[in-house]
Amino acid sequence: MRPAVVLTAIGICLPFLTASSVHARSRPTSLQAQVARVATVDLSQNDKYSEIAVVGDRILLYGSTSRSNDLEVTGTCYSSWVDPSSLVLDDERSGSCGDPALEGRQVLPVFAIDKNSSRVLVDQSAVVRIAHVVPHSPGYTLGPVVMTFPAFAWGDSAPTWIYGGGDLWLYEWDNPGGVDLMRISATTGDVLQRLRAPKVWHAILAYNDEGLWIAPSGQTSSPEALYLVASGATRASAVFHFPDAGFAKWIVGSGDALWLNAQPRPPSEVGVVWMLRGPDAKPVWHVPESASLVQVFETLGGSGMVGDAADGLWAAPPTAYDEQQVVRIDPMSGALSTEAALKAGYSGSPKYLYQTPLTSWTGVTLAGSFFLLDPPYQCQCGTETVGSFSALYRVTPSD
Repeated sequence: MRPAVVLTAIGICLPFLTASSVHARSRPTSLQAQVARVATVDLSQNDKYSEIAVVGDRILLYGSTSRSNDLEVTGTCYSSWVDPSSLVLDDERSGSCGDPALEGRQVLPVFAIDKNSSRVLVDQSAVVRIAHVVPHSPGYTLGPVVMTFPAFAWGDSAPTWIYGGGDLWLYEWDNPGGVDLMRISATTGDVLQRLRAPKVWHAILAYNDEGLWIAPSGQTSSPEALYLVASGATRASAVFHFPDAGFAKWIVGSGDALWLNAQPRPPSEVGVVWMLRGPDAKPVWHVPESASLVQVFETLGGSGMVGDAADGLWAAPPTAYDEQQVVRIDPMSGALSTEAALKAGYSGSPKYLYQTPLTSWTGVTLAGSFFLLDPPYQCQCGTETVGSFSALYRVTPSD
């Protein structure tokens, strides 16, 4: 899950994308090749949006061009609705980064440095407060501090969070207050439940009808288990153990199903994609990870996967500095297909793939299509004039 709103910071500047530079084509890989229908909106002149979400039957873009660690949340954030059929942006708004309405939410976690602390920087704590929408000005209010975490290594220690089942789930593996997991009302911001959970550093979260799932990522040394906090439960239960001291590259939940990529250690080995079902995580099928994508995910880390049982599982890992390969996994069979290749048209091509800003893609699925956002980033492309790049794509399978 992305950092909380006060951490959002977006760079600008990459070469311009034109309509002619976007194409859908098959690639000579071991994957089943498809030619999907691709539509795009050039956001190169707009440096505001770094995140994408589905709210109801519409797409919402949001982000910030400022950075703030102020407990009063003085940073400015932006949002815009997108018609999923026309990709036309509408109702562009701006306001405080603490306003959940800008993200189409009633409740939002807000992180900040504890300004009341007298400790030196390396010993300072950060705090989490819950913002929720109110009918009076300024439209939201900040609740009390509900959690703290070490502030010095913010990127390594910040909590992860996810919405699910009408609640906001907030997880911190090393909370000094002693509570690792909180269930918070996604409408009022009230803390409904405080639970102890296994300590999983850099956990990956997912939610489905069975409850909240907690999995170790590649940065987790232990434990090597997938945990479920079932609806109404007071603790997390280990329901699936990763072989060979492994971890999850990604997990996606939908209905009573959970999909994950189990990666053994050492990471050079090929992982396995599993479909699990029910509260006991009963295996339905498993297939080897595609060899053509192993190196991409190994180089770039967990590039993520999004989707559900109806729309399929999608990802857009870069295969070159200026190119992304859009892939889809059939949720019922595990069959993997290449749906499109997207060319960003950068004027520079650094030697190392991991330097590409395309690793920061975010995406959602809606009504059978994959909506991909490549947000703005800073890039000095050789001797070329610094420009800007950002785009929103809609990719629809050919079938």
